[in-house]
Amino acid sequence: MNEHEPLLKIRFDGEAVGPGIIPVSHLLRFLINMNKALQRTGRVLAGEAESVRRGRQPGNIKDELAMDLVLLTHGSPAAVLGFERHSNQPALPGMDFGQEILEKSISGLNEIQRPGGSLPLGCDAGVLLAWRDAGILFNQGVKEIAFTLNRQGQPLVTRFTPEGFTRIQERIKGPQTNIRTIEGRLLMADFKEHGTRCRVHPSAGEPVLCLFDEAQKDEVLEDILHFVRIIGEAREDPVTGKIASIKIHDIERMEDKEAEATELLPQGTPISRSFWESPSLEELALAQDVKPLTDVRSLFGTWPGEADDEFEEAIDELRHSHMVREGEV
Repeated sequence: MNEHEPLLKIRFDGEAVGPGIIPVSHLLRFLINMNKALQRTGRVLAGEAESVRRGRQPGNIKDELAMDLVLLTHGSPAAVLGFERHSNQPALPGMDFGQEILEKSISGLNEIQRPGGSLPLGCDAGVLLAWRDAGILFNQGVKEIAFTLNRQGQPLVTRFTPEGFTRIQERIKGPQTNIRTIEGRLLMADFKEHGTRCRVHPSAGEPVLCLFDEAQKDEVLEDILHFVRIIGEAREDPVTGKIASIKIHDIERMEDKEAEATELLPQGTPISRSFWESPSLEELALAQDVKPLTDVRSLFGTWPGEADDEFEEAIDELRHSHMVREGEV
């Protein structure tokens, strides 16, 4: 292990990057999805049945994987990033879960880029989706992403390439049985436990119902209102031959087509406040046109009414109406 090297180095090559320069949009997309891949790998290694699930990410996995960017330099002419673990507390040999996650993630990325074979330890459908989303950079001017994990003994090196990205996509698609591809704007989604589905509106033609599973919920949620490409197994209407529904194998946002079918987007000014933020009493009064009381006499003659208006007797009669009157059979 070279103590002068950061724990994890990531090198980006391609026409979209320069010596120590990488577009912020590229970097954000990559880091968000790499972090997803690492955390989902941690969930699989921790014994969870699915790496993609609702609820807060386990705190121990987030803490183990917390890293700081400590280096941004250049190769020739690549951009190179260096990361260190946020907590450098020494762990007992074989007891560093964060190091295990990193090693299984980086080595697993190498294995899933090979054709065929089973998924490596720590990898499931959710991990594949995260690495696929990180690999979108190969469609945006990046030609290779190289990882070097500086560990005890020999460094672990993995290269993420466009060819490997294509094989990951093939793994996600699965067996090619009546596979169809549609492109359109994702406008509606239903996240019920037994009815996960969404609707994609092509630029021309009728909308298509698409079915998805638990592992794809995050991707569907992130892509709502965006232009996407859906690949999946189609079920056709036997009479018309039209697609009745598609079981999603893969969903990919198409940023270069965001200008298409914009007339389908919801119109109007959105509510400015957060959905979960409660308005103040003053704001509620203003919204409902409730004005301050200027004359207390305006309340006179209202509830509770006159003292002898027989209100109490009416209530008492209602309360006892179900009881059998004395002397009645």
